[in-house]
Formats: sequence, structure tokens, C-alpha cells
Amino acid sequence: MMFVTKRLVPTLLCILLSALAVSAQDDAPNPCASLTPAALQQVIDVIAQSRTKAQSDVAANGVTGAYAIAAQYNLDYLQDAYNKATALQSWLHTNGLDFPYVTNASAAYSVHGYARDVVISLHYARHWATISVVYHKSADARDSFERTSQALNLIEALGAEGGRCYIQAYFP
Repeated sequence: MMFVTKRLVPTLLCILLSALAVSAQDDAPNPCASLTPAALQQVIDVIAQSRTKAQSDVAANGVTGAYAIAAQYNLDYLQDAYNKATALQSWLHTNGLDFPYVTNASAAYSVHGYARDVVISLHYARHWATISVVYHKSADARDSFERTSQALNLIEALGAEGGRCYIQAYFP
């Protein structure tokens, strides 16, 4: 009887863990629920804050700075990221795809795609902010660097959830 118990316990344990795993999947949060207008607006607001700091850096260092173009490129890439994020926001809103959150598979994929494009611009902006901080000892460039890093964290998470929402539409 001891032999049967030793073999049965791992089997029962596997069955129990499998049941818990299925239950956990059923209780998993809906990835689409995080694709809210407020979440996208938060990204846009942080990019705008970074852009304001970059504008101050350009005013101080964009002409006569030791590496003047770094300040300008930071601002240019932030403006590009801002334009892409607001274009997504406008498209979602105009087409009624954003409230209370994105549920349409195509819209979720658009969030995923636009997020990728915003991320690229933010990475370049952060690179140039880094150069401006070092060459100009610019507090504004450093603040822009930090806000850009924050925006990257936010948009990366939003893009990942957009991908998950899209996938869920086809593989629930």
C-alpha cells in the first residue's frame, strides 16, 4: 500500500496544480481593460513634460552649446513621439474605439503598433538628452531624460497590453 501512495501523491498533486493553473487563467485580468483613454493620456502628458524640459535645454544650449545639436535632436524626437501618441489618441477617439477601453482587435493592434513607433522615438530622444546632460551639464536635459524614461515605461506597458488584447481576440 505504501508503494501506491508514493506514486499516487505526485499524480494527485499534478492534478491539483493543473486545476489551479486553469482557474488562475480564468481569473487573469483582461489585457484590454488597461487600454483606456486615461492611460494613453498619461503617456502623452509625460512626453509633453519631457518636451517642455527639452525646449528649455534648446533655449540654453541649442545654439552655442558644446554639442548644440544634441539638445535640438532630443526635442525633435520628443515632438515626433508626441505626434505619434496624439495621432493614436485621435484615431481611437474619432472612431469610438477608446471608451471605456479598447476592445476592438484592430484597435488593440494599432495601440501595439503605435506604441512601438513611439518607443523608437523616445529611445532616440533619451539618447540625445543623455548627450546634452553630459556636454552641457544641463538640469533641463537631465529632467527630460528622466521624464522620457518614465514615458518609455508607460508606453512599453501599454504596447504590450495592446498586443495581449489583440492576441486574446483570436486565442482567448
